[in-house]
Amino acid sequence: MNRTLRTLTLICLAAALCSCAAATRPASPDRPRAADAPKFVAVDASEERRTAALASWKTVVGGQAASDSPAPELRPVTATISALPSRLDAPPRMPLVVISDEKTQTEEETRESLRRFIQTAAPLIGADPKELSLVEVTEAQNGARTARYRQSAFQYPLRNGYGEVSITFTEDLRVLALSSTAVPDAERLRRALVPVAQNLPAFDANVLLNRAVTYTDRAGARQTRTLTQADPLNARQLVVYPVQNSSNPSTLELHVAWEAAGGGPSGALYVYVDAVTGEVLGAAEGSPEVTPQANRTPPTERKQ
Repeated sequence: MNRTLRTLTLICLAAALCSCAAATRPASPDRPRAADAPKFVAVDASEERRTAALASWKTVVGGQAASDSPAPELRPVTATISALPSRLDAPPRMPLVVISDEKTQTEEETRESLRRFIQTAAPLIGADPKELSLVEVTEAQNGARTARYRQSAFQYPLRNGYGEVSITFTEDLRVLALSSTAVPDAERLRRALVPVAQNLPAFDANVLLNRAVTYTDRAGARQTRTLTQADPLNARQLVVYPVQNSSNPSTLELHVAWEAAGGGPSGALYVYVDAVTGEVLGAAEGSPEVTPQANRTPPTERKQ
């Protein structure tokens, strides 16, 4: 009897250890995906999000000024600011930050002014300063400057024109232009995307050969290009590719996609392929890291 009990105990212990090992084993692309694994994460339009953005606008501009001017244009679904109102008597101002004794504002003070402005306008922009990385500050018209940020809150970089924040400001800290394609509630969505990226099938960029892809070039014209052997295609990296569904414009789908780069005689082209289904989601001309926001392909709509 004792020997039998010992045998049963060892069997149970071994089963428990195997179970723990299976639970902690890292995901592998060689393992098949579960049939019920999600293919993307859906983001629905929210009246609560829109209300919070408009309340943030009143804070940024000031209660009376906001009452005397039209509301800003907000993007569908994300409810982030698309542009300042065309008729705005008193533009928003970034807070003045004094760190040194210099007569003119230093770069450190300018960056802190920008950070504090973003913090105040977070619901309107759709991201906190901690989620944004400053890409560049460039000269704009009439002595103004434009600060461009990229949202980096997801496991993979955002594409399709999303995740960009642009602020144009003057030397006296007036904000002349403000736009954002950030994706709000990024931390929750980042966690929701984890199971989408589990056990992804292998991807070979050569499957795109002889495929025709449609995109908007840097001049804003729609183009169709067939990928051939002259385009040395390669899978560059995984990205998060948001797509607004044309049949349901109040929903944004966040896809995990392969960014495949082709650099043939027609110029650089980046094709985005759903990492789960293999569907071509979109394409863009030029490098997504260096193409100025004004020349980027606008967010596309996914057709059923």
